[in-house]
Amino acid sequence: MFKNKLKRLCAVTLAGMMVMSVSACSTSKSAEKNSVSKAEQASEATTEAAKDDTTADYVASGVELPDNFENMIYPIEALMLQNYSKGYPYYANGASEEKSDSFWFSMAALTSLMENESAYGDGIEMDSYYYLKENTSNMYASALYNAYGMGNMEFPEIPDGDKYATYDDGKQMYGFLKGEVSSLVPYITNCVKDGSDYIITSQLRDKDTDEVKGTYEVTITASSFDGDDNCFAYSATAIRQIGETDSENQSTSSESEEASTDSTSENGDSTDANSSTDSTDATDSTDSTEGISQDDALSQAKDYYGEDAEYSYKKQVTVGDKEYYDFSVSGDNVSSTDVLVSVDGQDVIGGTQNDDGSWSFDQ
Repeated sequence: MFKNKLKRLCAVTLAGMMVMSVSACSTSKSAEKNSVSKAEQASEATTEAAKDDTTADYVASGVELPDNFENMIYPIEALMLQNYSKGYPYYANGASEEKSDSFWFSMAALTSLMENESAYGDGIEMDSYYYLKENTSNMYASALYNAYGMGNMEFPEIPDGDKYATYDDGKQMYGFLKGEVSSLVPYITNCVKDGSDYIITSQLRDKDTDEVKGTYEVTITASSFDGDDNCFAYSATAIRQIGETDSENQSTSSESEEASTDSTSENGDSTDANSSTDSTDATDSTDSTEGISQDDALSQAKDYYGEDAEYSYKKQVTVGDKEYYDFSVSGDNVSSTDVLVSVDGQDVIGGTQNDDGSWSFDQ
């Protein structure tokens, strides 16, 4: 079921430059590391949700999850991480090459979660990647995008400069960056049945402080995946950010999926062309925001590629819902044209702005 296999390897850096919590590592799965996986907690929460004293640590007391929810926490978390970190819309079949980055990002995030957090990962570790068997790649794609499981969506081509996926022609396998999820975790606050679908409301929280980074509604439906050994009873059909921080209503349900199913949640109905935007587009910022100074930002930028590179301040830009100082950079061993330093001083990202205004980031 693989589509559009490429005969090239892409430099992949899912880690380091991300605002999200997937950081590069060479740590292998360990049975001791996660003696009780999130999936096992989800199974407990499903049967015990009515009891206020026994729920998974990422499910609010009293929330009743669907039967066999279990591993679906991982696709939901991957989609939230992608939306929070990159601001990409939910991938739709036929989207532009630049926007297909959202597909590969979510696949890389889910692969890292399954390998590091669950007991079901079967990736082959080599260099900086987990290489997945064809059945596993198709299963993950189906869990993230129900349209794929239904046969209404194909794997997009991997764009030049994509940072999250590669294809090995010899292995005939897709590879995704090895990573360990650490600082951002899901916390499910509500679950509502909507016809044959379920609308899961979940926060994305800082693991150490419980600070809420974003709140999302993810719509799931019964899985259409027809491969072997399916780990997921459900597939995602839509994700959208909700609450006061949802200034642009970034994420939309897949148009190809909406055309193929009659059971569309209210989330999907509300995400039309007027409310859907790709918030990776960077625009000049005219408003000043309290935070670090331009000089302090330059100092952080120099820490990114080193003092030997040449830096020049360009302007202030907005990526997603954050403002950044944008510095051009050049020099030996520099893989980006720009370094972005967030105005709050928390994030430093190397990247290149595409012709359409979106950004491709790397380390």
